[in-house]
Amino acid sequence: MRIALILNTRHAESEFEVEYDPPHTIELIKHGILATGHEYLFIEADENFVENLKALKPDLVINRAEGLRGDSRESHVPAILEMLGIPYVGSNVLTTAIGLNKAWAKKILCYHGISTPKFYLCKSDQEAGRIRSGFPYILKPNEEGSSMGIIEENVVHNKTQLRTRIRHMIEEYQQPILVEQFIEGREFSTGLLGRPAQDPEVLSILEIDFSKFPEVGGVFGQRAKTVLDSLDHYICPAQIPKKLRNLLERLSIDVWYALDVKDFARIDFRMNDKEEFFFLEINPLPGLDFDMEENDLSFYPYMAMKSGCSYDDLVRRLLESACARYGLKL
Repeated sequence: MRIALILNTRHAESEFEVEYDPPHTIELIKHGILATGHEYLFIEADENFVENLKALKPDLVINRAEGLRGDSRESHVPAILEMLGIPYVGSNVLTTAIGLNKAWAKKILCYHGISTPKFYLCKSDQEAGRIRSGFPYILKPNEEGSSMGIIEENVVHNKTQLRTRIRHMIEEYQQPILVEQFIEGREFSTGLLGRPAQDPEVLSILEIDFSKFPEVGGVFGQRAKTVLDSLDHYICPAQIPKKLRNLLERLSIDVWYALDVKDFARIDFRMNDKEEFFFLEINPLPGLDFDMEENDLSFYPYMAMKSGCSYDDLVRRLLESACARYGLKL
């Protein structure tokens, strides 16, 4: 079988390329594909990718493409693959679009009875005038991933701070801003891995240990993930009672089905002092970086490793999950 990897290559360490895959990740995925005994192909997810896709004619695609522009950019490659009838690893057009849009993901999960912090979507500082209570809030660009645009200063405690910060963020990111009630408490990340004909596996749960970097004020944003990043700041498996672990696993699986996720995803939650969990966001294209020497690690493969899964095993299982859906034999 000819298996193509489609992604955006990271060429610079800038905020706007943080979601793209660096060369070492590409090599790891390539190694995993070759370890299954199949042919490896590579297609850059640039403006020429459709022509290259048609020329190479892969039998299956591992989709890692973040897209180039637009508020549904993560859905562009899945849409083309579906139009051409090419099977692929990862979630479909609608799920990737919803996953990138924080507000829409929350609306759907609210319908399914899954708790999420109170939120508003604001396209201007004037719209923020309707928010009169419930402070503090944290502000996030609504259509970005990898904590882009999320910093400690985004936690606001009154209407003046809120409107000032919204004006700045709309000007910088040119998109609506999610205003989300800030939940004081512990933060967890779960990784889900598809399994043929059964519920997805919930990998070892990870907790962010905010006591290790108090300067971020409990905000796991860009500075925490880059400047201050260290494995010492993460606890995996998370040290929580079995009852809470089971609840978090069940919630994660409920989110998986509510949003029709396929093959893999990472989901973030907060827990307050009453041990109540709140959904924050989902990434149906979770990072796969795993460079121990450079300390460049994404949560998802780290959680897989802590679950006894090597990188090659992870790639193989992703392929198996997709092949089972399409009736292909790996």
